[in-house]
Amino acid sequence: MTRTRTPGDIARRRSIADAAGAFPSRATVVLYACVAPGQDQDGVTARLRRHAEARDWVVVGEVVDRITRATPLECRPNWPEARRFITSGQAKGLVMTSRTVCIHAAEATALDEWLCGHQAFLSEETPAAQGAVR
Repeated sequence: MTRTRTPGDIARRRSIADAAGAFPSRATVVLYACVAPGQDQDGVTARLRRHAEARDWVVVGEVVDRITRATPLECRPNWPEARRFITSGQAKGLVMTSRTVCIHAAEATALDEWLCGHQAFLSEETPAAQGAVR
């Protein structure tokens, strides 16, 4: 059974998010999934959407590349669409499963710098363990 959030529930969640200070409340985000051939695309995007909605973020787009993570971001057919959400200002954040699942380790720093240059953030649905190599 799904419970409808009351205005008080919503306000409380926003206050908690604002107090935590990690990410802005009511941020606009784009979901980006790299789904391997044969993997359940709907399941992955549903998890990303739940992650965003739990933080009271507004999902403005959903982008999926059906390709392995070994393929560089710049060579993925739908990555430019995800980038456009950020560069146009439509989205202030990017939500993906985790860097270790979605991008090659060598691209992590470049992605962080690119997002920083656009004053955008990255949120991982299942972040890498602390100290793990990305």
